[in-house]
Amino acid sequence: MGSFLRPESADMPNLIADTLELNGLLDRTALQGHLDQAAAAARAAGQPLAVLTMDLDHFKAYLEDQGQAQAQAVLLRVAELLKAQQPAGGSLVHLGGDEFVMLLPATDLAAAHEKAEALRAAVQAACADLDGPAPLTISLGAAASPAGGDWNANSLLALAEARLTFGKKRLQPHHNRVWAGTLPSDWYHRFEIQAEQWPNLDLQPA
Repeated sequence: MGSFLRPESADMPNLIADTLELNGLLDRTALQGHLDQAAAAARAAGQPLAVLTMDLDHFKAYLEDQGQAQAQAVLLRVAELLKAQQPAGGSLVHLGGDEFVMLLPATDLAAAHEKAEALRAAVQAACADLDGPAPLTISLGAAASPAGGDWNANSLLALAEARLTFGKKRLQPHHNRVWAGTLPSDWYHRFEIQAEQWPNLDLQPA
């Protein structure tokens, strides 16, 4: 599995890895094992598996403007909120920096999109009182496994990441949004994803 940590996140100080671990979140080293286990369980049960990839908007600017202590407090606030919203049987992983992944067993794409929108709104509300150069919000990419058992768990994760990246780079506005829809053909090639295999939810961007 490739690295999904964005360059700007990789450049950030490792603000709260120890604190997040103490709070019970998984770290990026645990992601592959939990993803493989969740995929195997989904295939065995004949149920879908969904993945949400998440990235805080404007966090680097907030860190530079408000300092490390405030940025650490914000990440902890968001991590606790996401953890509280994690469904039974799900997994929440802190990739590093301001990036998270949530695994959602027995969840199709429509339900995953609904969950992502709820998380987006919750983070927006939780961070509305913060000072900073731009509002702190969250963007999410959602993907779910196709019907049947012939799918690759790493491709599922890659598709969620591709949709997150597409939403932040190509859709307007570039923040505070969820994308679970189709991608340009070259994006599927770049992420080594077979486009026709995966379900899409092409809702009009807000």
